[in-house]
Amino acid sequence: MSDPKAIPLTDEQLAEQASLAALDFLSPGELALLPRHVVDQYREAAALLAVPVAPVAPPPQLRDRLMRRVADYQELQPASEVRTFDGGWRATGLPGIDFKPLYHDRKTGMFTQLVRMEPGARYPRHQHFDDEQCLVLKGDVRWGEAQYLEGDFVTTRAGIVHPTLETRQGNLLLIISGHNEFLPEPGAAS
Repeated sequence: MSDPKAIPLTDEQLAEQASLAALDFLSPGELALLPRHVVDQYREAAALLAVPVAPVAPPPQLRDRLMRRVADYQELQPASEVRTFDGGWRATGLPGIDFKPLYHDRKTGMFTQLVRMEPGARYPRHQHFDDEQCLVLKGDVRWGEAQYLEGDFVTTRAGIVHPTLETRQGNLLLIISGHNEFLPEPGAAS
């Protein structure tokens, strides 16, 4: 599994997260991912903002522009939003395999999720009751003679019995699927 503390941040992302930390808007887990000295610098800057200043009325054009931005945001607000710092990884109950839910379409029952598998992990044989789309973001995924590597995309149709999935290097997969059911391996005792 990858360590969430190893997620590289751009300068802009670090500044945004440190600003939120300085205002106590981050959870303890999110705060733990940031360099302490950077957060301390932003807290010092935030303390200076508390110095009283005489109020000044903004020009009418500025108020109008801000109100348009608020209206635009409300109109374009995403149906689902998952950020890097949201965490959200869950254990599947299968050794070496975790998933992170991204979106559930309640109308169709389809799920969008990230799946990560440690090197050597195996995902059991299962049946697809809906089409499944898989984009390999990192690493490899294999079943039988088929092998898919970083950047490969594959769709499996509903009704297919999918053989056991394996990875040699480990992987990170983007999966869009509906309901799947695990099946016993052929020849396995019931």
